Amino acid sequence: MAMKRYLPEAEQARLLKAAKGSSDPLAQRDYHWLSTLVLTGMRIGEFSRLTVPQVQQALRVGWLVSRPENCKGGRGNEYLVTEQLRLHLQALVRYAALLGSGEVSAAGSAGELPLVPGRGGEPLSVRSYQQRVKLWAHEAGLDPRMSPHWMRHTRGMNIIRRTRATDPGRALLVAKEALGHASLKSTGVYLELSREELTAQLQAVDAAGGRVTRQQARALALGGV
Repeated sequence: MAMKRYLPEAEQARLLKAAKGSSDPLAQRDYHWLSTLVLTGMRIGEFSRLTVPQVQQALRVGWLVSRPENCKGGRGNEYLVTEQLRLHLQALVRYAALLGSGEVSAAGSAGELPLVPGRGGEPLSVRSYQQRVKLWAHEAGLDPRMSPHWMRHTRGMNIIRRTRATDPGRALLVAKEALGHASLKSTGVYLELSREELTAQLQAVDAAGGRVTRQQARALALGGV
């Protein structure tokens, strides 16, 4: 399976910059939830069901815990609240209060205010997330097919590419646990070298006057030596 549905480093920066660069509160909110998806790899259906109390608890204890009923396969997922993720979660809590105007959710309790509320205080719909991603993809000049699930693949690729040089096997295990995969077979797709990465590495080597084998190009692109 070719891994095309993810964002290389430069495209991640372009997407996030497009949203962050707007002064519109909705755009700023989008910047923070896009960043959260990239930093967690959370499925959008799972993310859309997060509540403010869940996130406030996560900020206190350092782990964001999703309820089993909201996760694929009925297994609860846990996400480490890194310092980078903490900043985005704190911002989303603030925007929930600002944009949700304290409205109660469909559950009928102000304490269950969605982390990203839509109209009427209910959770923003998955369809709305999809539309917002396409909006920012267009603004950033990126692939119009982009969907929230691309952020999940991006998380997997980030883990592999940023840690592979020290211990490839360990990086794969980290990605498996971080994404909540049941087996390494699902995670293994992130080891595949994309055509874009291969092309970039071959062009870079040729421009420097050297020669490289396909295996060497693969190692270069994935952070090997």
